Amino acid sequence: MLFHVTLDHTPEDCPIVRTGASDVPEMLARADETGVKVISALGARPQHCVYFVLETDDINKLNDFLEPVLSWVKCEITPVSDILA
Repeated sequence: MLFHVTLDHTPEDCPIVRTGASDVPEMLARADETGVKVISALGARPQHCVYFVLETDDINKLNDFLEPVLSWVKCEITPVSDILA
């Protein structure tokens, strides 16, 4: 299944503002080990949002992939399908 995932946070909670680094590279590096395929990863830095299109066969794998940030970001997960296929 494909999922569109939106992660957003306040400027005060932004890891780039707080530490100078993003958590996204760490998440992307864990994709294979969590059973998630990253179709697309996009950022909107001024809006403090990250957008993913992810593929997995199990919602628990998706939760494992997102685990590093779930304690401090708002997360919206929407099942989607490819309308061009």
